Amino acid sequence: MRPQKVIVLGATGTIGRRTLDVVKQLQQADPSWECVGLACGTRIDQVLEESQNFWPHAKTASVVEDDRADYCGEDAALQLVEACASSETIVVSAIVGAAGLRPTLRAIELGASVALANKETMVCAGHLVQQALQSSPGTLWPVDSEHAAIAQCLRGVRSEHIKSIVLTASGGPFRDTSLDGLRKVTPQQALNHPVWDMGPRITIDSATMANKALELVEAHHLFGVTDQQLEAIVHPGSLVHGMVHLRDGTTLMQMCTPDMAGPIRWALTAGEHDAAVAPALDPLGLTKLEFSPVDTARFPFVDLGYEVIRKGGGAGCVLNAADEVCVKAFLDGRLSYLDVYHFVADAVDRFGHHAPSNLTDILELDIAVRADVANRFP
Repeated sequence: MRPQKVIVLGATGTIGRRTLDVVKQLQQADPSWECVGLACGTRIDQVLEESQNFWPHAKTASVVEDDRADYCGEDAALQLVEACASSETIVVSAIVGAAGLRPTLRAIELGASVALANKETMVCAGHLVQQALQSSPGTLWPVDSEHAAIAQCLRGVRSEHIKSIVLTASGGPFRDTSLDGLRKVTPQQALNHPVWDMGPRITIDSATMANKALELVEAHHLFGVTDQQLEAIVHPGSLVHGMVHLRDGTTLMQMCTPDMAGPIRWALTAGEHDAAVAPALDPLGLTKLEFSPVDTARFPFVDLGYEVIRKGGGAGCVLNAADEVCVKAFLDGRLSYLDVYHFVADAVDRFGHHAPSNLTDILELDIAVRADVANRFP
C-alpha cells in the first residue's frame, strides 16, 4: 500500500465526509497520509473547519465567493485540481452531477489516480475518460458500491470469460408501492431511503431507479460490456453488491455490510483489504438472501438505461442532464414523481442522436438539454 496525498472533490457530501473519516483512520497507521485539497459547493464553512482542524496544509475551493478559500467560483474545483493533482495524488471525485466532469478528467490528464464516486463522469464522457487513462500513469478506482464490487470480482478474470455482470438494487422506498400509489408520492417520502444515507439527488434517483440506469451505463464504460451482458436485480438487504457470471457456469459474488467506508478505503489504497472499516458479515446470521427481477412497469428508468447504452454517443449526457433538472423540479414541487421519468425519456428520445466528439461538445449538449427540459414545465 503506497501512501497518497488525497484531494476530495465534494468534501461536504455523504461520500466526501466518509472519505475524510477513512483518511483519518489511514493517517493513524501512517502519518504520511494527508488531504492536500478540499472542494465543496456552498458549505464552505465545513471545508474551512476541516482544513483548520485536520488538514492545515490543504488548499480549499468552493463555488461560493469567499476570500477565506483559495479558489472560488464555478471553476473552483478545476482550479484546485490543476494546483494540487499529480501522479503522487489520488483524487476522490464525489461531486454530484455533471459538475464533476471537468475536474475529474483534468485529474486523469495530470497523472493522478481517481477514486470515482461521480458516476456522471462515466455516463457523460466514458469514452473520453478511457482515452485519457491510456496516456496517464493514474488508475481509475470505482467507489460506487456496485462497481467497486464488480471490479473486485473481476480481479484476475479475463474479459473474454465474462458472460454477464449483475448490479443489485435495494428497490428503494417504493419497491412494493402500486402504480396508483406512485402518482401520489411526495418528495419527503422519496427522500426516505430504507438502507442508504445519501444526498438529495442520488436518494431520489434511487427511489425512481434512475440511479440504476446511470449505473448500467457506467458499468458499460468501466468494464467494456454490452447492454446484453448487463443485468439489474432487486436485492432489498443490500448485502450483495454485485455478481459476475462467467462462461464456465461460475458466479462470483461480492458481499459486505452497506457501509461506503469499505469501497472508499479499497479505492484509496489501490485495492487493499488489510484493515477493518466496517463490521464483517456473520454467515450464521444470514437466514436468506432475497432477489427479484426489476418491475420495469414500476421502474421504467432501468429499461431507459439499456436504451442509452444502445444509442451510445451523447445519450448518456442527455440522460444525466435531463434527470438532474427533473429531480430538482420534483424536489421543488414543480413536477410529479412519475413525470420525472416521462420528461427524461422524452429528452433522450429528442436529443439522444447527438454524437459529441470532445469535452466541449459534451458540455454544450449538457447546457442545451438542461435549458430545453427546464422550459417544459413551470
